[in-house]
Amino acid sequence: PMLHYTFPYVEDFQCLAGACPDSCCKGWEVVIDEPTLQTYRQCSNPIGDRIRNALTQNNDQEWIFQNQKNGNCPFWNAQKLCDLQLQADDTLLCDTCRIFPRIPQNYTIFTEHVLSLACPEAAKRVLMQKEPFQAIFSYQDDSPAVPKTELPYSLEWMACLRETRIILLQLLQDTSIPLADALCYGLHYVQQLQDWIEEKTDTFPQIQSTAAKPDFLYREAILHMYNNMEWMTPEWADWIQQIHLHPVTQTDLQAFQVIADDLLPAFRNFCSYYLYLYWLQAIDHGNVLLQYQKLLAALYEIAIISAWKLRETNFYTLSDCIQIVQLYAKEVMHDAENLEKLEITLVENGQQ
Repeated sequence: PMLHYTFPYVEDFQCLAGACPDSCCKGWEVVIDEPTLQTYRQCSNPIGDRIRNALTQNNDQEWIFQNQKNGNCPFWNAQKLCDLQLQADDTLLCDTCRIFPRIPQNYTIFTEHVLSLACPEAAKRVLMQKEPFQAIFSYQDDSPAVPKTELPYSLEWMACLRETRIILLQLLQDTSIPLADALCYGLHYVQQLQDWIEEKTDTFPQIQSTAAKPDFLYREAILHMYNNMEWMTPEWADWIQQIHLHPVTQTDLQAFQVIADDLLPAFRNFCSYYLYLYWLQAIDHGNVLLQYQKLLAALYEIAIISAWKLRETNFYTLSDCIQIVQLYAKEVMHDAENLEKLEITLVENGQQ
């Protein structure tokens, strides 16, 4: 049987539909799964011909809908609602459109369900949640048990990742420790854990407070990388361009840090979410340090844009924070090419 874990905000989520400030029906290239593609080809519904006329293949030979010139899905109407859903409820939606912003993370014997921060309403729910960031058991399905010998990973290695994730989540949510300090303690812990994984040491690490605050980000390389990425959202692209032309200074960051104290719960939630989502993916490559560095890189870019926005408008609220996090998730976390560029930058600079 497959065990399923989730969060209350996932089960309670409701799409804002036409009221969404940044709809997933514009700008995205949605790959159509094979079963839905066959449904479209055989569809006798009145909208069937319109569906088939909209089908095309991308550069990877995947079937998608050809977006309109403005980037909108061809079935997103003037009322900002989906014609496919209006015609036939969810039965004509492909898997991505039907599931999003829910993200199932399938690890063969268990699945974790989260919401994508690329959805404005999901970002709001995640960043504003008051409860401890802890998944709950949701249900157990009746899928056949997978023998241990057929698992694509070691159960012991997965257990290690789940245990160390709990340790890091507890650290990041401990309000008695300043978040900046907790991130540094976490970095030292993960660096030692990586050494243990690579058998450079026999000692399994423990969380330790340390006065050292290492320069753990390759700031110049990361900023240069962002300047050379392709963006989906015009507003985000403009922000990046403006910051490139008028760089954020240390004084700007310090000014943002002063007002950021009131937003620490949201930032703690973001850190917890990011680690929860990505940490177990190290099961495939063994590089837990990279997973943690991606969190730090995300925080740094969010801080840069936040400091710029505060400098330019002399105004910054939780709503601004939510919007910046949402667009970062959309432009980096959900863009395979941009995420790969980030990972390459982190790995290459870490080898220097």
